[in-house]
Amino acid sequence: MTLFELERNADFDGLLTYLEQSSNPNIRRRSAEVLGGLESQATDQTYPREDVVDQLITVAKDDEDERVRAAAIDALDQYGQDALERFIGDISGEEIDNVAEWKKAQLLAKGLRADLPELRMAAASGLGRIGETNVTSELVKAIDDPDPEVRKRVARAIGRIGAPEAVPALAPKLHEDQYDVRIEIAYALADLGTTNALRELIDIAEDDDEVLRRIAVDALGRLGSVDAVEVLAEALQDESDSVRRTAMFSLVQLLSEAPASASHQVREKIVDELAEANERQAVEPLTEILERSTETAQRRNAAWLLGRIAAEEYQTHAQDALIETLADDDEMTSKFAATSLALLDGDGLEDRLLQIVEDDHRDDGMRVKALFVLGKIGGDKARNRISSFVDRTESDRLRKRGFSALSKLGGVSSFSGDFG
Repeated sequence: MTLFELERNADFDGLLTYLEQSSNPNIRRRSAEVLGGLESQATDQTYPREDVVDQLITVAKDDEDERVRAAAIDALDQYGQDALERFIGDISGEEIDNVAEWKKAQLLAKGLRADLPELRMAAASGLGRIGETNVTSELVKAIDDPDPEVRKRVARAIGRIGAPEAVPALAPKLHEDQYDVRIEIAYALADLGTTNALRELIDIAEDDDEVLRRIAVDALGRLGSVDAVEVLAEALQDESDSVRRTAMFSLVQLLSEAPASASHQVREKIVDELAEANERQAVEPLTEILERSTETAQRRNAAWLLGRIAAEEYQTHAQDALIETLADDDEMTSKFAATSLALLDGDGLEDRLLQIVEDDHRDDGMRVKALFVLGKIGGDKARNRISSFVDRTESDRLRKRGFSALSKLGGVSSFSGDFG
């Protein structure tokens, strides 16, 4: 049975057999990684958790391949602080159970200076889990550890703890260290999320490596500043599809993260930059957010942006996404979709909205928003068909919104208001 099948079936026996007996270190390493990923399924009801931890500890101590040992330590990290502490106790001979967290952190910090790199790795991972800041200075010193596997886990721990004072020590490594360490440092800076940390990432937004560029543009969405907009707009032209889409997600995120004092400036800057971008680079990722994202803030901002940047070739594509969003469960998202549609008149939009209004199988909320848009863009055809619609509909809500649309189209002079 393949490792993929063992992972899919959560076959702990098979995975542990590979981990213990395979002569191929790549298979043993991957087995350890899979076991770590299955942590949530290792329960007394499915498979004895302690048996998995015991074998991972044995491999972390004794396997002849350093990459396998490192993978086993990472797997123990996923099994929680207790699993890591058992390993540290076994390898160091120190008992660290039943002590205060701050004291435990001091004991683990000593492990950062141990002779065995496995102990230094585990100590760094443990410190990241505890989250005590009283040993940050020890972690910062350890970023210069001679072993790259240790440096990776030190960077990860600094990101977990959230120690902004570590940025000056991390920054040079972001440019000088070996590739896999640079990746971890980039993620750590992204996790720290301070202005200084994110500014360091601006420098690698144009790095030769696609993964580093993607991490940088992903993190810059948290900056909440105009400074990040131009960098992210340039990334929309990246040769990598993954980087381009991540850049658009970050631009949308910026709209949420910008402080109130800079919100208007950030919005104007984003609209200006996107208006100059190739429409495929801007409109398609935004419609994808509306179609796939489950994050309310992202969907609201994507709906708002589409009405201000979509034109010509991609107007119909934008209309499709916005029309479907009229029925969104989030009222504000559906309102933004409606107001954006009102800015995208043309390409048969009036006929499409009238079909929605007259379709009894459509969601009433969607039909209300369609009536609102028709009140903004409709002509004689809309006025005549809405007039006929309000005469025959049995829904008081739709009738009221129909009259509101007619009043804006010059058909009646009664009801007013926008949304129901």
